This record gives sequence, structure tokens and C-alpha cells, in this order.
Amino acid sequence: MTLLVRAYLLDKYGPLLTEDQLAEVLHAEPGTLRNKRSAGLLGIPVVRHGQKPLFHIEDVANLIEEMREAGRLNR
Repeated sequence: MTLLVRAYLLDKYGPLLTEDQLAEVLHAEPGTLRNKRSAGLLGIPVVRHGQKPLFHIEDVANLIEEMREAGRLNR
């Protein structure tokens, strides 16, 4: 499944997602993700482009798969 998720994310967003795009993908509020990132609880590494946090699709796809397996992702 992760390969399909990667292909979808790459097609829709490109190789890096902004914080707002990540929030859209995870169906979360951007502020919630900012708080989790600041607290070190987001679960994926941050790539910096200047001051802007970005997230690699590979890491996002893996997070989605982990959330799905743990039952924390709505289907």
C-alpha cells in the first residue's frame, strides 16, 4: 500500500509537502501539526528550506502506513 500512497503524494504534491499540505493529507489542523512538530511528537523528520518546514513524501507515506496499521487513520 505504501507504494500507492507514495505515487499519489508525488503526483499531487511533488517530492516535498508543506505543513499545510501535510495537514490536508492527515486530515488535521495545521496548528495541531505545528504543535506536535515543536514538541517533537510528529513522528517524521523535517526538511528545512530557509525557515519553512517541509516533509518528504517518503516519510509521509511511511507515517500514513504506520497510522493505518495502528488503526489511527480513518478509511
